Amino acid sequence: MIAKVPLSLLPTSLLVIAGLLLAGCAGAAVRGASSWPGLATDGSLAFVAYDQAVYAVEIESGALRWTYTAAAEERGRLFYAPPAVSPDGTLVVGDFLNQITALDSADGSEEWGPVQLSGSNQRIIGAPTVEGQDLLVASSDGRLYARDLNTGQELWEFPAASSKPLVGGLWSAPVVSGDRVFVTALDHNLYVLDRATGDLLWNDPPSLGGAVADSPVLSNGLILVGTFAHQLRALDAERGSIQWSFDVEDWVWGAPAVGDGVAYFGDLSGVLHAVSLESGAEAWRTAVGTSISASPVYDQERVFTVTEDGVVSAREAATGGEIWQRTLQGQLLSDPILVGDILLVASTSGEHLLTALLAESGATRWSFTPSEGQ
Repeated sequence: MIAKVPLSLLPTSLLVIAGLLLAGCAGAAVRGASSWPGLATDGSLAFVAYDQAVYAVEIESGALRWTYTAAAEERGRLFYAPPAVSPDGTLVVGDFLNQITALDSADGSEEWGPVQLSGSNQRIIGAPTVEGQDLLVASSDGRLYARDLNTGQELWEFPAASSKPLVGGLWSAPVVSGDRVFVTALDHNLYVLDRATGDLLWNDPPSLGGAVADSPVLSNGLILVGTFAHQLRALDAERGSIQWSFDVEDWVWGAPAVGDGVAYFGDLSGVLHAVSLESGAEAWRTAVGTSISASPVYDQERVFTVTEDGVVSAREAATGGEIWQRTLQGQLLSDPILVGDILLVASTSGEHLLTALLAESGATRWSFTPSEGQ
């Protein structure tokens, strides 16, 4: 668990959230960053969960479509986890009181909730996952909850309520592949569950050598996981055996982006890596700034990254050569999202909460900043 690491040794980006998780939610009603924005999209709207609100912003224009805020008696609710968007227009948001709420993505009205998962001193940090009518929510309380998307009613939870929760908690979004659910944890393990029942399929969960804060990525028969043990690990997706490990200089916080047989990922030393999926051999590496805690975005011939010191860059996927680079105000800790020719970048404590950049040139298409009262 993070608490085993001296706080003086944690990077700035991790101190923000680790301090909140360890110290509790004192002063949560005061506006100001306690984590970084959670960003999601349905292709036409960008959804930003930040502080006391969730914003829906039109991708084409940057205009605010709607704002969801907690009721007056619930002003202690904070939203930072990326929302989950279902194909039928239901948007599910988690909060730092360990609750989930379903909204209509068109207008932000409540469909159901908030539904309490467990004690309110826990948080939902990773994005919920929607698969069909199943809603999967990982919590810092050390459990994965399966709920009905239409009602929020309980389907199952892992570990079962009669068992102890996982040590350290779950910070990442679960990944569904067929009838299996893959979830990584701060206890250094990867868990593979039956999607219908939540039963553990691999009775001896593979150890990943370090805590994992982001989701696994399934590609080419492999499970790719970045760890705080300064590694990207590739495991066989059927058996869980380690196929290869790639060592780096610092923690790997984000998930890799995969394209054309290559995994692209950053570490907290500020280096972007490209590694062959087949062999685990390095294709190239390049320094792009300070800590990279967000997952990169791959788009055919380009890889986009953001860094803690505000640098956004586009690199050639084949060589790592720079195509363009921009510096925005604030810290860039959230995963960027590419929608068509627009790269969406959310900022912590910057002038703008959300910036849309042209993927081709890095020029600003528009910027969004909530006005007072929004």
